[in-house]
Amino acid sequence: MDTANYRVVKWLSGEPLGFTIAGGYGNGASLNQIGTSYAIYLDNQSNIYVSEYSNHRVTMWLNGNTTAGVVVASGNDAGNEANQLQNPYGIYVNGNSTLYVVDASNHRVQKCEKGAKIGTTVADQSGIPGKWAFQFNTSTAIAFDQYGSMYAMDAENQRIQRWKSESAYGETVVSGTMPDPRGMGFDPNGNLLVTDISKHNRIA
Repeated sequence: MDTANYRVVKWLSGEPLGFTIAGGYGNGASLNQIGTSYAIYLDNQSNIYVSEYSNHRVTMWLNGNTTAGVVVASGNDAGNEANQLQNPYGIYVNGNSTLYVVDASNHRVQKCEKGAKIGTTVADQSGIPGKWAFQFNTSTAIAFDQYGSMYAMDAENQRIQRWKSESAYGETVVSGTMPDPRGMGFDPNGNLLVTDISKHNRIA
């Protein structure tokens, strides 16, 4: 994700130069543009999902189509209704093309089934920042383990919350060691890796 250039760039193995596969036409809300973005996701068909923080939407760029994306979540200006997002951050797409979005400024996680731009809240129904087990304060990343449990990076609370399927609250699995966490994911061995930009992009 080349945030300052409003584009996604791909490098082929062994090649010194990359090429733009999404955006690249400056900051904007047209479908051939992307706004300020901090997270992308590549699904099992190599389609690219871009979480557009400043455009309050998620777009998908089909594999091989560098011309324009399609809106797959929100696109209705900033807000907290079911068809809106406010500063989306981390995203995850499962094998059924169900999209999970960390709706950072609404302090919640939204789930969007394939083809539906309207989401349902699957974590933090309150929408109010806080430290209780059922709350977030500016989440930034999301990941799922092999058992279907969801992990949410609760950035301002400096913790990672695990939400088991259908649970109404999370449980803390990591806490107090991440001043400015922004991304995370599982490696092939099941270890959870975290990027912390305050520590010069430290991976812990």
